[in-house]
Amino acid sequence: MIAGHIQDAEKLLPYLSKDLQTALKYLAATNFEEVANGEYNVDGRTVFARVNTYLTEQKNARRPEKHIEYIDVQFVAKGKEQIWYAPLTADAEEIENLAESSDVIFYADPHEKDCVNLAAGDFAIFFPWELHRPNCIWDEVSNVQKIVVKVKAF
Repeated sequence: MIAGHIQDAEKLLPYLSKDLQTALKYLAATNFEEVANGEYNVDGRTVFARVNTYLTEQKNARRPEKHIEYIDVQFVAKGKEQIWYAPLTADAEEIENLAESSDVIFYADPHEKDCVNLAAGDFAIFFPWELHRPNCIWDEVSNVQKIVVKVKAF
């Protein structure tokens, strides 16, 4: 997992793949106050964005997930949330596999010890070898506008 603030993304760019650079540049250049919920092509199906708004939920109401085909670049444009994460281990218990239709696999509670707090302008990048549990309450329920940029992993 890599996390930071979009204002500092330029420092990170030389260390990232071209497609992850495209994702961060898109986030930095877009005024999401003017963007409706939906899916947007950035670079075809190699890099695309999903804009969504929601209220954060208790950690136990959310399911840990991972993706196979895409890396997630999760960017909070408005509000704040907590995302719990853990490495995918051999003992992780898969509870629902939607990889074929939606590129998501859900897991039983891995009892994550680490989380990242994202406020407006913050991003976190999650790779296919990481479980992540997004949309969790940080310190109070928050109305969030989040953009998840999906970047082809291979």
